[in-house]
Amino acid sequence: MTTDLPSRPSGRRPRPERSVTGRVLTLGGTQAPVTTLRLSAEDGTVLAAEQVDTPTDRVIVPGLVNAHAHSGMAVLRGLGDGLVLEDWLAVVMAAENTLTEDDMRWSLSLAMCEMIRGGTTAFADMFHWTEPLIDTVIEAGMRVSAAPVVFGPDDKPYAAAGALGYPAQLDHTERLAARYAGEPLVQVMYGPHAVYTSGEVIFRDVAERAARSGLGIHVHLSETPREVAGSVARFGATPIAVAARTGLLGPATLIAHATKATADDIRLIAESGATVSHNPQSNLKLGSGIAPVRAFLDAGVPVAIGTDGPASNDSLDLLRDHRLAVSLQRGVAETADAWDTAGALTAITTTGATALGFTPTSLLPGDPADLVVLDTSSARAQPVHSPYAFVGWVATAADVRDVYVAGRPLLADGELCTLDEERILFETRRIATRLGLPEPSLS
Repeated sequence: MTTDLPSRPSGRRPRPERSVTGRVLTLGGTQAPVTTLRLSAEDGTVLAAEQVDTPTDRVIVPGLVNAHAHSGMAVLRGLGDGLVLEDWLAVVMAAENTLTEDDMRWSLSLAMCEMIRGGTTAFADMFHWTEPLIDTVIEAGMRVSAAPVVFGPDDKPYAAAGALGYPAQLDHTERLAARYAGEPLVQVMYGPHAVYTSGEVIFRDVAERAARSGLGIHVHLSETPREVAGSVARFGATPIAVAARTGLLGPATLIAHATKATADDIRLIAESGATVSHNPQSNLKLGSGIAPVRAFLDAGVPVAIGTDGPASNDSLDLLRDHRLAVSLQRGVAETADAWDTAGALTAITTTGATALGFTPTSLLPGDPADLVVLDTSSARAQPVHSPYAFVGWVATAADVRDVYVAGRPLLADGELCTLDEERILFETRRIATRLGLPEPSLS
């Protein structure tokens, strides 16, 4: 038995056109002219962009893209604190095994409340995806690159409720891709979990299927020292090298973590054209290390940024995590030019969108109307000498006022438009109580 979808019906069709005004950050630039953008909810694009001479406290950026998450695990937030990844997985997967599909839908909705409030418009997510879960995202109006997670036949401890196992989960992935072909809010990717849970045979099968179907691949690789050591012992190569020799790496491959990537690994990634999703907060929390982002960038590897799951981060605040990513690289390199704020903003916008399979936006006429409006009027933001510095070092979810995806408002003046937050909190607290878990919150 399932409950109603956790959405908030508007009772009327969205207005076909809307206008927003603010200082629009041009990616890769230094200027932020005050511009009025006209948005179309009918074709989902920016219709026009006109510079205006109007004072404003608003800054507009392209919609933020979370390049790695497990959003259905939001009700497990806070479990396993103080454990390294491998031990943390044992605790969290045991709890995940108790979740029903209905639990997962409410948990996913809780995660989307947090993401929308934080300015995220699209997310790459490895989870036990089904049609009802994807439909929940469509109803909320976000974009998702859904990767149904695939474990090997011998990895029963990792198989959560609803998981089909190998190879049935790969067939399921292809059915979902066919079902949502042409849906502008959805991309479907293969989701082989990792080398230690999927193995070389599954990696090779996924690579062959991807070559035939054209679907992307979302995979965890080289996240911890223990994973790398285990891969070398079992397969005679690092996880990234195993992925390369099985054909898993390519331009449509999204690699989560790569925290322990070697120089040879970085070369293999660069040659393949794959994108790395850097997850700084999760990697620090679990004691996994710091990814060599500067080396990735120097080698020409596209770098996006993800939060990882709300049970391993324990937040989905992409603005916070992209700030942490820049700080870490500057600290490790001991130089302030190791990663500039404009480059990091590109990582959480256009690079992320491309890696997920969506058309990136620069908020020019004809571009997708995915955007975030930030308020700079607070005491901790003023004066704004540089809107790029504001986004890079000051902005938080509290500054997000409006969020649009395909011209449709998901957040208007700080209020969620498509999700019933009060109902979602009630249901997820009920789930946590039933399972004996800590009650979830949005902070």
